[in-house]
Amino acid sequence: MFDIWGWNGGEDILMVAFASVGGKKEREALEVLKQNASSIADVVKKFEDLIKAFFLEHDLEKASRYGKELSTLETEADNGRRKFMRILHEGAFLPTFRGDLARLADRLDRIADTTEGAARAILQRKKLTKAFLEAERKNPKVKEFASSLVKMADLTTKTVLALRDSVSMLTTDIDKALKKSQSVNRLEHQIDEMEAWVFEEMYEHERYFDPLSVVQLSDVLHRFENISDRAEDASDLIEIIAYTFRA
Repeated sequence: MFDIWGWNGGEDILMVAFASVGGKKEREALEVLKQNASSIADVVKKFEDLIKAFFLEHDLEKASRYGKELSTLETEADNGRRKFMRILHEGAFLPTFRGDLARLADRLDRIADTTEGAARAILQRKKLTKAFLEAERKNPKVKEFASSLVKMADLTTKTVLALRDSVSMLTTDIDKALKKSQSVNRLEHQIDEMEAWVFEEMYEHERYFDPLSVVQLSDVLHRFENISDRAEDASDLIEIIAYTFRA
């Protein structure tokens, strides 16, 4: 029998926190949650592919294909969330943990929703690709600005991948889960800094764009920030859940 007075770190905490994980419902719920976090990371990675195709390659056909694939992945992620919630409603976990786990699933889902919304907004502004091509002809350095958008998308993907790993570690090693959640916060801060720099670059090159394109591009940049903000929200909740397990 486990000795609660002689715990050996994160693993011992989990033996107490997940005392009911031996049940079929709990094991199933945790597996679904991990798969859901992975699905959401796939959504964000597909968004990165879309950004590259749209802004760097100026390939609308490829970007549209990625948009459709992203929507399919988002639907799969949403189905995973619904499945997880159903298992919780069937009685998986003690009520102490159930509420926070449900909120975590909801915050993960918001990442996918926000990403899909950003993808749709970009694809609805097809003239932006033409605007970039024209701007690049006026000044080749605009290509570097487009590359910075891809770098920002890559950093967003890394942020959500760190969140995915944190969710996965939550059921095996709380200390590692906390470290990963903290790395999410650090990456999100890097995105904030990069966004500020990209805005400066946009204003530096805005004379090469028409006014409408500048407004639309500004909206795209804010949507990047929204995705990483949603990831940070989920990461903050993971820390709360971890501390609840330790209480």
